[in-house]
Amino acid sequence: MYMFKENFSTNNQERGEKAMKNTAEFRSALDSGKMEEAENFLNEVSSNPDEFPQYDERWLDHRQRELFQSYYKAEDWISAKRIVELTKDLRSQDGRKARLEELSGMKYEEI
Repeated sequence: MYMFKENFSTNNQERGEKAMKNTAEFRSALDSGKMEEAENFLNEVSSNPDEFPQYDERWLDHRQRELFQSYYKAEDWISAKRIVELTKDLRSQDGRKARLEELSGMKYEEI
């Protein structure tokens, strides 16, 4: 499983950034091209479900899809693959694998 080694909260505090708190801020980060920040937020939510009780597996899957789309639009195949591998829903994961192969022109294993 790929995850950033940095602690999301500590990393943001060190850079003087405020931590993301909600879906609107997540989408704003994507719109601003701050995909790593958005990914860190999803990793934080996934790793600490008790701190984010408002976000369930379905919410996480939908946000991972949005992040996956941002990465593939930027043709960042390695990051898109990382999101595929973080996806817990197997049906979503299979669909994203196929989409990544289609868009990249490579076999999933080659990425």
